[in-house]
Amino acid sequence: MRAVTVCLCLASLLLSHAPVVSASSEYTVASSEETPVAYLLDTHSHITEQNYLDYNMAMRDLMVGNVDFFLTSQMIASDPENSEDTPGLEIIGMVELTDYYVPAVRTDTQLDFGNGELIEAINSALKEIFSSNSDSDAYLTWFLGEPEMDMSLISQTHQWPTPTEGGVLYEMIHDEQELVACMYDQDSPMSWLDGSAVMRGFEVDIFEMVAARISSHYSSVISFRAWDSGGEFESVQDLKRGDCDFLLGSMTSQKAVSKGLRGGQTYYVDGIVLMASEHSPILDDVNDIFGEDDNPITDSLDRRWILISLLAVFIIYQSSRRD
Repeated sequence: MRAVTVCLCLASLLLSHAPVVSASSEYTVASSEETPVAYLLDTHSHITEQNYLDYNMAMRDLMVGNVDFFLTSQMIASDPENSEDTPGLEIIGMVELTDYYVPAVRTDTQLDFGNGELIEAINSALKEIFSSNSDSDAYLTWFLGEPEMDMSLISQTHQWPTPTEGGVLYEMIHDEQELVACMYDQDSPMSWLDGSAVMRGFEVDIFEMVAARISSHYSSVISFRAWDSGGEFESVQDLKRGDCDFLLGSMTSQKAVSKGLRGGQTYYVDGIVLMASEHSPILDDVNDIFGEDDNPITDSLDRRWILISLLAVFIIYQSSRRD
């Protein structure tokens, strides 16, 4: 009987002394119409979304402390021009990767061949550039924060192709000696036309490096030239007409395929990032508020019920022995 009494007392103590778990800190996170993020916030009860008509209003309120954080696209957050009127803002980290931008070429036909060789040469050049971290200077020239590209996004299977005589890559190396990209003014650090109608931006800088790598590998002199198509639709049409060798325009591989083109190696990663100001709560990283929701109360109850079950088995065992 004494063993049963002891077991019941232990069970009572386990039930009555549940650990007290404090509630998660609550945050107000801004969003803007340009970048829908409700799907990232709806599952977090400790986050209140404050939606703005545009990102400029959200960034101003973040700067003065009216909201704790701002959830927006990497492209918006890292554009230095957007931060000119809102100093002191910083990117905490990436919450979700959304887009992977690639160069695109025409698909090979009987009359227009060597495009597959060209994209593989571009891919091989990009692999060398990112493997040597040569892209960092170009990124930091045009963007704030750190690039999200890492070697896990770079295929190690890319090999320099042997150009087929008469093909696009062969003609570029031996005759044209020019790598021409159909582009357009995106009015962003990716690409824009300056006052002299010269295309500038991150894409230009990266693919000037690509042209240099192709030149080095094939012992040729190949320059990079941007062909201003005027817009995305026009750049696709210009590429298909043969006005350029490939397309650069913040295009994903999926979109390239939908346009009847072939995409290559990722050169830029876009996504949803979390921005903070000097008034924001201190975080180590985005997982502090967007990490998986733990439920220590449920876990603790589960452990206690296991102990109680074991005690019940022990009581029954002791009672049966006495009987």
